[in-house]
Amino acid sequence: MFKLLFSIIIMVFTFTNLAKADVKISGFMQHIVGMGDEIDGGVTDKFTRVSFGADTTTDNGWTVGGAFTFSTQVVNSGSSDAYLPTANSMYVQTDIGTVTIGQAADAATNLVPRVSAMVPGDGTDGYYFALFDSGTLATSDTGFAEVYYAQASSRINYALPVINGFSVQVTYTPALEFNSSTSNARQQTTEASNHGEATHVAVSYEGVMDGISYVAGIATINGNAKSTAGATNNDLAVVTGGIKATMGDITLGFHAYDHGESFGSVGDANKASDAGYTAAIEYVMGNITLGVGYAHQEKVDGGSSSNVKEDTITYFGLGYDIGGGVNTWVQFDNISHSDGDHATTETDPQLLMAGISLGF
Repeated sequence: MFKLLFSIIIMVFTFTNLAKADVKISGFMQHIVGMGDEIDGGVTDKFTRVSFGADTTTDNGWTVGGAFTFSTQVVNSGSSDAYLPTANSMYVQTDIGTVTIGQAADAATNLVPRVSAMVPGDGTDGYYFALFDSGTLATSDTGFAEVYYAQASSRINYALPVINGFSVQVTYTPALEFNSSTSNARQQTTEASNHGEATHVAVSYEGVMDGISYVAGIATINGNAKSTAGATNNDLAVVTGGIKATMGDITLGFHAYDHGESFGSVGDANKASDAGYTAAIEYVMGNITLGVGYAHQEKVDGGSSSNVKEDTITYFGLGYDIGGGVNTWVQFDNISHSDGDHATTETDPQLLMAGISLGF
C-alpha cells in the first residue's frame, strides 16, 4: 500500500513539473462522389486526418514546435497514406532560420507555387481524379508536379529568414524510400522503386508590381540513381518552377517540371524523359470560386521503346464556402491518355466529381 501511494505521489510531482507547450488539435474529413464515362463511379474519400501540434518558447528565445498528423488511406486497411499530411516532425526557429527534422515537406514543395491546386476540387494537385480514373500513363512519381511531391520522407529542411520578399530553403533527404508509409526502422533496403539520397534547393520571390501581386518559385532536385541494384541507372535531376499572379479577384498560374533522363539508364538506346506543365485561372466572388485548368505531361520510358506516353486533362471547377469550416465543390475533368502506340485503342474518360469537406 505504501509503495502504491509513493508511486502516485512521484507521478503527480513529475507531471506537474513538466514543461508544457501550447497544444492545438485540428483535422479534416471529406467525401467525394464521382461518375462519368470510362470510369467506375461511386462514393469515396482521399484522406481523413487528425493533427496534434505544439509549440513553445525556450529560455534563450527560440521557438520549438512540432506536429504529429495521422492520415488513413483506407480505414482498417493497415496501410497509411504516402502523401502529406501524414507526418511527424519538429522544428526549431531562430533568428538565422528554421530547421525542420522528420517527415515533412521539402523545399520545392514549400516554395514552388501550387498552380495545379487552384481549381476547386483540388485541380490535379490532390490527384482526386485518380480515385476514379486509373489510366494515367506518363507519370514517374509526379502526378503533374515535381518528383515525389508531398511525400513525407524523413529529412532535414533549412529555411532562411525571408528577406525583401525572397525565400530560400534547402532540404537533405538521406533516403527517399523511408517516408511516413514505411517502417521507422533504419534497416538497409532496396531502392528498386525509389531514388535514394536527394537534395532540394528552392528559391521564391513574392512582390507587388502595378497593382498585381505575384509569387514565383524555382527548384532543383538532385539525388542518387533509382535503384541500388543497377549502377547504370541515371541519377535524379529535376528542375521545376511556377508563378502565380493575382489582380483583384483573378489569379493566373503556370507551373512546369522536367525530369530529364532521371528515370532511365545510361545505356538506353532511346533516352528516357518525363516533363509536364499546368496552366490555371481562378476567379473569386465572395464565397464562390470558379476555376479552369489545363495540364499535360509526357514520358518516354527509355530502353528499347521510343513511344511517347501522354496524359492531358482539361478541368473546370466551382467551389462554395458554406462557412463554419465546410466547403463544397464540383469539378468536371475531360481526360485523354495515350501510350504512344497507334495500334492501341485509347481510353479518354470524362469525369464529374462533387465533394464536401469539414475542417476543424
